[in-house]
Amino acid sequence: MMLRAFLLIAAVTFLWADPRCVGCHQSIVDSYAKTGKARSISKPKAEVQSQRQWFHDFSGRRMGVVWQHNKMTHWMEGRGTVESYEVEWAIGSGKEAKNFVVRIADSLFQSPLAWFGNRMIWDMAPGYVIDANPTFYRPLQEDCLQCHAGRSTPVAGTLNRYADPPIPEPAIGCERCHGDAAAHLANAQAANIVNPAKLPPPRRDAVCDACHLHGESRVFNPGKQFTDYQPGMTMEDVFTIYVARRNAEDTILKAESHAEEIAASRCAIATQGKLWCGTCHNSHREPADKERAAWYRDKCLQCHKGEPAETHRRKVGEDCVRCHMPRLRPFDGSHATRTDHWIRNKKSEEKFLDRGELLRAWREPPEPLRDRNLALAYLNNAERSRSLKRLREGLHLLSETVREGHTDGDVALTAGIQYLRQKTPDLALPWLQRAVREKPNDSLRRLQFAAGLASAGKAEEAKREAMEAVRLEPMLEQAYSLLAQIEPSRAIYWKDQYRKAAPRRNLQ
Repeated sequence: MMLRAFLLIAAVTFLWADPRCVGCHQSIVDSYAKTGKARSISKPKAEVQSQRQWFHDFSGRRMGVVWQHNKMTHWMEGRGTVESYEVEWAIGSGKEAKNFVVRIADSLFQSPLAWFGNRMIWDMAPGYVIDANPTFYRPLQEDCLQCHAGRSTPVAGTLNRYADPPIPEPAIGCERCHGDAAAHLANAQAANIVNPAKLPPPRRDAVCDACHLHGESRVFNPGKQFTDYQPGMTMEDVFTIYVARRNAEDTILKAESHAEEIAASRCAIATQGKLWCGTCHNSHREPADKERAAWYRDKCLQCHKGEPAETHRRKVGEDCVRCHMPRLRPFDGSHATRTDHWIRNKKSEEKFLDRGELLRAWREPPEPLRDRNLALAYLNNAERSRSLKRLREGLHLLSETVREGHTDGDVALTAGIQYLRQKTPDLALPWLQRAVREKPNDSLRRLQFAAGLASAGKAEEAKREAMEAVRLEPMLEQAYSLLAQIEPSRAIYWKDQYRKAAPRRNLQ
């Protein structure tokens, strides 16, 4: 019986942790296995309501979930047809919510159906609640799995293709916060493993900010990708995160991510950066529900001591978080909630609803990259935010960036796209060609180059580039749409070709 229990623990543990850590850190491994990060991605299981269907008013479609033969299936009925897909992965621990992933060929997509553990119901996933045309074909891109998975295997240059297996390490492991453990495993010393709490504040905070600071835009330095960042490094040596501000004097503003909210809190300001995520959160352990209020109250009392704190406790109770860090609901009406990390009292002014249209670096990148990265932040964000001011700022900075000699692939792609939007394809083509030359196996760069060629009236060349994008990524729907525009007489043919690549897609 004891051997069986050990094997069960090991089976759970080794899903997320390097088994080499267990020998010296068994108690930490055991407690960490119960945290949300250790269950960040898992195989689907039968939730409390294992079979459920409902009508989504916004799209006029019926949705459903079925658990049968140890498999979960999501389906959607509309326009006289039914789409159904077996679920491959569940994202999230389930304490608040779980989103789900379907796999079609070698591509991963997000299901529009989600499980909300906080309310024990199935409903539309965040982002789909007010979607009039929900589909199972929303690409699950690499940047989503960068933080939710211990390790994934995206195919370079594609939107959502993955090698097999696509998620070899589902949940967050030890090295995500402690860095490469090879030296420590060879000679176990505190000096050769990263302890975030011992790092200087910017490097310490970067370990958490890499995933918990959303910001308005994230810009990678030339030639860098997310996996180049390792704990202990300065985050800005790899990428820069940009947040909103209202004017040139703003340094902290209302936020939608934990790091911004903490930084805006008086507690963080008064302690001059000593307050950080690890002050209140133990990454290796989460308090049980019955001890949660006391756990966090003890953290507060490390600073707020004496009779005032005791009087306050007698008046309003033990739960500091309930009043000073209330739960928030997302704007789209989904059932997910999160804790507001802007610590304040009732006398504090309300957060600004208008976040402002200017951007600033959370922490500045190296001096030679400041104009470049800020230009890309503005322009990458302008279309999503529909901000004319951000577009203008980005175009001005892009000109400065080019004058400074930055012509790497990301700058070239951005410049080419802007020329296309200004309906000057002849100016766009050299930039887009440069971007493709840097990454010839990038399907989206090929697609943008094809769009530029089509705008310039070079139909045969545009067709070649668009077909190359399809070769690189067979389910890239935008490529088939462009081919239909290039050859309007064969539009039905290209639509059928896409149907073959995505045979169960319910096309309008």
